[in-house]
Amino acid sequence: MRIAGIIAEYTPLHSGHAWHIRETRRRTGCDYLVCCMSGHVTQRGGFTCLDKWVRTRMALMSGVDAVFELPALFAVRAADRFALGGTALLDGLGTDILSFGCETEDMETLKRLAVLRSDEPEEVSTAIRASLAQGRSHARAWGEAASGYLKLPPEVLQAPNTILAAEYLRALRLLNSRMQPLAIERRGNYHAPDAVEGTFASAEAIRRLLGEGKRDEAAALVPEALQIFLREADLPADPDILLLHKLRSMSPDDVRAFCDVPEGIENRILREARIQPTAKALIESVKCKRYTYARISRLMAQILIGLDADIAKEHPRPEYARLLGMRREARPLLTEIKRRSRLPVAASGASLPRDSEIFQLECRASDIYALHCGEEAHRRAGRDLTERFIVV
Repeated sequence: MRIAGIIAEYTPLHSGHAWHIRETRRRTGCDYLVCCMSGHVTQRGGFTCLDKWVRTRMALMSGVDAVFELPALFAVRAADRFALGGTALLDGLGTDILSFGCETEDMETLKRLAVLRSDEPEEVSTAIRASLAQGRSHARAWGEAASGYLKLPPEVLQAPNTILAAEYLRALRLLNSRMQPLAIERRGNYHAPDAVEGTFASAEAIRRLLGEGKRDEAAALVPEALQIFLREADLPADPDILLLHKLRSMSPDDVRAFCDVPEGIENRILREARIQPTAKALIESVKCKRYTYARISRLMAQILIGLDADIAKEHPRPEYARLLGMRREARPLLTEIKRRSRLPVAASGASLPRDSEIFQLECRASDIYALHCGEEAHRRAGRDLTERFIVV
């Protein structure tokens, strides 16, 4: 049996994602395709636009055979930890192929980039420091230095998914994984803020339309079978009050204890939290060339759910695999995964140990997400303990 795997957020799953699923099946000839999907927090920070049970159904209806949860401990982290968490989970399940979308399918270029990110030469470090001194952002400084060292056009290395692809390759090497990587070139501009007729719309464009209340327009940008989910979705509000309240009751030492806090930024965060009216305004006021909006947004999400540095240090890799859903005809896959897996496989949150810090963090993330839902039935706590895995 040949099993392919994808690491994704699907917030929401759109036509480009559906194409990637089909291409993965076509190119690999796999018997089954599994997905490692983020729960309720995202790699860029903030909540997913739909809850994880809805997004699981969307993935299964789009051709994925089984959906496993990427724990929040890894889902709301920088590219290296996000990639390591997802890759380690799929590797632990015994997956044969890791398929990912990228701006280039040139595996040699991605491998060279992965080596550079693992072992940065002094020449590159010096160039980065010089660029930072000139006021460039760290991402731009690193991209320019790396492109010069590798003799590649800067746009290749600064494309949004190239770095994540390189981190997947780094993770495969770090884990000594037998999974084979497959890069599939992305179609369309996946980070364009606006939808363009006749192209694959970005998730960002779809989320923007949902935020503006244009559900029908947003639904038209996803596969027809999935449109009902966007038209009937219970969209979470921004976590303004809860986040600001939490920050206004914290000290600088409290902030410094969290996972990915840039040195010296805690006082600025607390000062702005006392005067800004929304989470978005807070992030905008704290971000700068060195600390991007995405990095500050991730930090705010980590603070909101309680992802501190101690938890991250104590649990560097996934310790279980939680099954969120599967296709009915894929039952032989589950039998094979249980045979192959080096991780405990759980079909419900209730079967996971209550003293697991990783699972406790997941429950907090889901409960905080629930508080921002509009429908009363979705605002209750403890859904991670009561929801069974989905079969379609």
